[in-house]
Amino acid sequence: MNVDWLFEWTGSKRSETSAVDRLWTALGAATLVIAVIFVGITGYYAAVGEAGAEPPTAVVYGSTGLGFILAGALLWWRLDESERLAAFPLRRPSRTELIWTLAFVPLGVSAFVGGEWMAGLLGFEMVSFYDYDLTNPVTLLAVLFGPVIVGPFVEELVFRGALLSSLEGRGWSPVAAGLGSITVFAGYHVFALGVAGVFAIAAWAIFPTVLRLRFDNLTGAWLLHLCNNVYAYVIAVYFVF
Repeated sequence: MNVDWLFEWTGSKRSETSAVDRLWTALGAATLVIAVIFVGITGYYAAVGEAGAEPPTAVVYGSTGLGFILAGALLWWRLDESERLAAFPLRRPSRTELIWTLAFVPLGVSAFVGGEWMAGLLGFEMVSFYDYDLTNPVTLLAVLFGPVIVGPFVEELVFRGALLSSLEGRGWSPVAAGLGSITVFAGYHVFALGVAGVFAIAAWAIFPTVLRLRFDNLTGAWLLHLCNNVYAYVIAVYFVF
């Protein structure tokens, strides 16, 4: 499968990098996703006249996918070519990076569970996001569209890409920038997963951040994110829950 178009789209066939400082653009892209989800759910309530009822999964994840697309478009529009080179280092992964990525899949899942357990000790419970039926074709398409296909790619562009690179551009060390991106990424999930979810996501996010910093490449982090979401939103729901 030829994926050269993907690396060309991000401008990531690069020989040198330049600094990027688009912190507010990165934060704005993350906020845009939440805003689009809110508008989608509000629109659903307005259409059916059942405010307070649980919105269908198709509405939530369909809005999520649309929000991700708009966030990616915002980043593309606001960053110039040299900034994209710094913010979006997407290149073919080396064999070593792929090995690390595969090893991090079960470690990331274990870290997520450990973060949830730690939050439970502090009295916080995870908000369930598994309550949907994948035999419904509309729900399945929405899940694949939002959390599985579009979500991992755009979230890596936003958090391990533009945000982390902007923090480094402001003089933060790689480790500090990585911790900063983890904190924002985890906090961004509080609306969907609650406080316990913040703990769980923060523990999981260590692994794509390590991949991003270790290999100066977003591809391994994206593939890890993709594998994780396929497991969490499809495999676990179909076979476990």
